[in-house]
Amino acid sequence: MAEARVLKILLGDVPVGHLTGFQDGKTLFAFDDSYIDLGPGRPTLSLSFNAPSDEEATERNLREVHSSRMKLLPFFSNLLPEGVLRDYIVKRLKIHHDHEFELLVALGASLPGAVRALPADDLPQAAADEAPIKFSLGGSQLKFSMIERGGRFSLADGDDEWIVKPPHPTHANVPANECTMMRMAAAAGVQVPEVKLVKLEDVDLGSLAGLPTPQSETRAYAVKRYDRTAAGRVHVEDFAQVFNVHADQEYKATNYDTIGRLIFDLFPDRFDQIAEFVRRLVVNILIGNGDAHLKNWSVIYRDKVTPRLAPAYDLVSTIQYVPNDSLALNLGGEKRFESIDESHFERLARRMEAPPKFVLETVKETVATARKEWPAIIREAGLPARMRDRLRAHWAGLSDLLRMRPLRNAPTPNHR
Repeated sequence: MAEARVLKILLGDVPVGHLTGFQDGKTLFAFDDSYIDLGPGRPTLSLSFNAPSDEEATERNLREVHSSRMKLLPFFSNLLPEGVLRDYIVKRLKIHHDHEFELLVALGASLPGAVRALPADDLPQAAADEAPIKFSLGGSQLKFSMIERGGRFSLADGDDEWIVKPPHPTHANVPANECTMMRMAAAAGVQVPEVKLVKLEDVDLGSLAGLPTPQSETRAYAVKRYDRTAAGRVHVEDFAQVFNVHADQEYKATNYDTIGRLIFDLFPDRFDQIAEFVRRLVVNILIGNGDAHLKNWSVIYRDKVTPRLAPAYDLVSTIQYVPNDSLALNLGGEKRFESIDESHFERLARRMEAPPKFVLETVKETVATARKEWPAIIREAGLPARMRDRLRAHWAGLSDLLRMRPLRNAPTPNHR
């Protein structure tokens, strides 16, 4: 048998299982008996391992040994970075881009949520010439987990408080775009974390300063981490983990109807949760966000067991950069923003087995609130005129159910 290394998987301080990696790229994951024996009140690692309302079936699932090769099981794979961060780390570690066990070894102490993957033998692991990065954040856009002290952001050991995104290398004004869309979502009733724009000169990347961070703009976007609190880490998982698919299936594996059905079936306070889900769908349509794929929706376990929708994140008006963009997933059998009307939300309601009247009232209330609150937010944000013009054109093309009033009396900034 090939030489193996073992990582112990913890959820907070609770031992969950062991992940074994072999030199040929094969991995095996097995839950610990002590975790299984906790019964229905055990902290939830992932809904993908559970059989709802059936503890016997859940225990059978938990007693299976899960294998994979090169790429880890989807739950663990989706904890790892993509894009520029991933390229940087694998280059520093001198490992294969898809040899994910090695990535998990390097990043396992600071993963999203409350999961940790630590050496089972408690011996120090071989390292590169210097630590490449001490956190793991999903998604392809470059971002950093940072701590704020005295108005300055820096990389630090321990549980950092903010995620900071520098300007995008090819798309202009992404920080201002995302910060504004998040504030608009909050005004429409969507749960969002604290967000703000920060000066790039106040972001200290230390040894990571060599990463490609564009300097053509002067502000970065910062969003407060909701999985890090004064009381400790809070467990979260994204919906790619929930549906047990790898990141390359985030646009393909399912649709919003199925996500809604899962929420309505499994989440407590299901009418409140479905209302939140529908509000987010409406906001994504109104701002023209074509990037609300599976990894940009998450579940949070504030009591360690019970699933609820995590606050919204990564809300961007992608129509500013992608001509003729559409929803990331099908909604009632449709993806085109301009084609979505009452019939698609009625179909969504039927698929969720939720009352259509409740769903449609939530849609109409969200649109009415956005019509009232958004113009002032957009004016105060000082978005470039071309961005406001693109929103106007987008709104004009939506169905009567979703159509927004045009922006009026908005100042025209000097920059375009």
